[in-house]
Amino acid sequence: MKIPKVFYISLIIIAACTLFAGCNNSEDKALNLYEETAFVPSEVLESSTSDSTLTISLAVNEAYCLKTACSCIADLAAREYDTIQKILITKYNIDLKLTYYIEEYEMVDSLRTSAFDGAICKPWLAYMLVPEFNFNYKRVADLLDPSNKQWLTGNFIVNVDSPIVSMDEINGKTLVTGQPDSYEKYHLPMAILKESKISPKEISQKASCLETINMLYEGEVDVAVVSDYSLTASCAVDFATPEEFRTIGVTEQIPLCSVILDMSKVSESDALRLQKALLEISGENVPASLLSRGFVLPASWKPLPYVESQVK
Repeated sequence: MKIPKVFYISLIIIAACTLFAGCNNSEDKALNLYEETAFVPSEVLESSTSDSTLTISLAVNEAYCLKTACSCIADLAAREYDTIQKILITKYNIDLKLTYYIEEYEMVDSLRTSAFDGAICKPWLAYMLVPEFNFNYKRVADLLDPSNKQWLTGNFIVNVDSPIVSMDEINGKTLVTGQPDSYEKYHLPMAILKESKISPKEISQKASCLETINMLYEGEVDVAVVSDYSLTASCAVDFATPEEFRTIGVTEQIPLCSVILDMSKVSESDALRLQKALLEISGENVPASLLSRGFVLPASWKPLPYVESQVK
């Protein structure tokens, strides 16, 4: 039996609509997946008192911490928390127990087990687990870097002698980004490419800035995406200097490092107690071992992860 041509056309239209709806649903899901991540207590909330010891256990993977930093910024990574822990227990009766992880994936694996009350880390490392495990995370404070920066960006870089001078020129070129466990090196850059309708010829992914910088330096790719601090630290010191690269694009800002609590384990009054204590021992009162002015109120941030790569 001969099937009418109009039937084939109808099938094509239905398939196209289904695909379009699927893409839209996935993107809507990303838009609605996360709420505001900063802990903002209500005006009537009172912190718990120091009459009883508040014990909080946190996993730590932090760029400038002596016990967790990668070797590529070892010259800057001298931050220690021992003094902060002593002040918290003696002055505020807060027993802050820290477990350090050199590798990000090891900390993430530990967070999956719900073994901790939270973490000190790049926020996305914790928040990327929310959809699967439904953790009730809130950021009670952000931690400043040694230059007192609260923010982090992903940077599109090229070799200094590259003919590429704008983002549009990434069209048809080769690009290396971070992996999906990196917000500033993967999700934000991929969202920019999509929104700007920029289509690289090929996109590869690497775990570390050192790998991406090396690929760019060796001419294996035309453009690389790195964390902004990688060019001012020592990621490429063994084979290049920051002056050998140019930045052609920058993502939006996100918090660099946060103190994150699981609010299903820590009450709001206890979270407020920790937040107040961290802020009080920062600024002019901060121990030198934190390498900066310490902790500040958490900046507003609602993750909007890039999802198109998950749509088939």
